[in-house]
Amino acid sequence: MKIRIAGLALASAVAAVMGSPRPAAAQVRADTVEISPFYGRLFGGSFARGSNSLFQERVDADDANTYGVRVGFNATESLELELQASRTDTHFVSHDSGNVFGSSGDRLGDLRIDYLLGYGTFNFGHRRLVPYVTIGGGVGRLQPSATAAPASDTTRFTGSLGVGLKVFVNPHFGLRFDGRGYSTYLNTRDTCGHFDNCNDTHWLTNEELTGGLVFAF
Repeated sequence: MKIRIAGLALASAVAAVMGSPRPAAAQVRADTVEISPFYGRLFGGSFARGSNSLFQERVDADDANTYGVRVGFNATESLELELQASRTDTHFVSHDSGNVFGSSGDRLGDLRIDYLLGYGTFNFGHRRLVPYVTIGGGVGRLQPSATAAPASDTTRFTGSLGVGLKVFVNPHFGLRFDGRGYSTYLNTRDTCGHFDNCNDTHWLTNEELTGGLVFAF
């Protein structure tokens, strides 16, 4: 349902913009800067058992609103170098096991997630509609505040991959719709004892849908 609503909103915005006269000038131009504030929804993710010192069992990160800004430089009409800073204030919640009469979704504490990432964004259009793919990496800062035990902030490597669409009203202003995933390294644990070389690597993986504006100059 959430993805369907986002898709309908995107289609309506594209139809509204396409209804106006189509300019001849290219919208994505080399040697220009784009500033893109955005707002949307980050969809959860899970902390596996053994991935942290706060909880003995698997816990989830609740879905929550997210916001931030992306600043990019168009090195060419096809390649944009971007920086992203974003923030999500969410919660630890008990994991949904799927068991009949099982308890899930109980709030266990607060969690703030900050991402600071660099991207290479590849544009596939130069007129009013500009679809793109983006790949990048950087750091995710996890700031827990759980009732179970005290904890300090931690910063971990984060990789990211996304797709999106820019819809330009004119060469200097447009709308931007984006979907991307994040994977943040948590730890690697020896799960087989002293004699077997077995490691279990834990990642926090979540997804995001956002909409925003594009200011180009």
